[in-house]
Amino acid sequence: MKALEVSQITFSYNQRADKPAVKETECALRDFSMSVDGGEIHALLGPNGAGKTTLMRLITGQLRGNQGSILIYGSKNDSREALVSIGYAPQPISVYASLTAMENLRVFGVMAGLSDDVLKKRSEEVLEETGLVAYVQKRTAAYSGGMLRRLNLAVALLHSPRLLLLDEPTVGVDPQSRNHIYETLKKMNAAGIAIVLCTHIMEEAQRMCSKVTMLDRGRVIFSGGMNEIDNLEKFFLERTGRGLRDE
Repeated sequence: MKALEVSQITFSYNQRADKPAVKETECALRDFSMSVDGGEIHALLGPNGAGKTTLMRLITGQLRGNQGSILIYGSKNDSREALVSIGYAPQPISVYASLTAMENLRVFGVMAGLSDDVLKKRSEEVLEETGLVAYVQKRTAAYSGGMLRRLNLAVALLHSPRLLLLDEPTVGVDPQSRNHIYETLKKMNAAGIAIVLCTHIMEEAQRMCSKVTMLDRGRVIFSGGMNEIDNLEKFFLERTGRGLRDE
């Protein structure tokens, strides 16, 4: 079964109830489609402003598309069945700086509806998986960038999702934390979790992912197997251009 099916999604931040028609140039995503198989690691690539984060916010139900549909393991993405299947680690660090790692996990576990027994067990497991056991009682305000990224991932994994969405999971981290994060993701994937990896680090995408979807200005510009591409960075620049993208 497909872990994720995005079908002909169109979305504009300018859409209003009193203005049903939106110019094509105003759309963050235009007739966008992609699919991810269960157990797959799928790269989502694009320049700044291409629509990647908007897409992830649509998949997780934070935004609603003006047109199209999104299915998670066959269920509509705004259904409870779909929402409990998704783990999301956004690019901005999502944990509370004034709390310890364990306190953060308790907050997010309660919001996810986990029972006390399950929350305790899963907290221990995700802290072990992300290498944070020794720092569980330390306030996250004192964490390094790499530790915060790993805790961000631990929160996303806490409720045992079947589909993991990662938006720049290794930005600004040291090589050791980056390696640990990717070893964790390989382990999760081997256990059957499908992963969508949004990253600007082409070498990592090519090493980690079997499929890739590239988008630019809200449209798919390539979708296929990573084995079809010799040099991902060169391939990416050929299709998106070498001009700077500052917005």
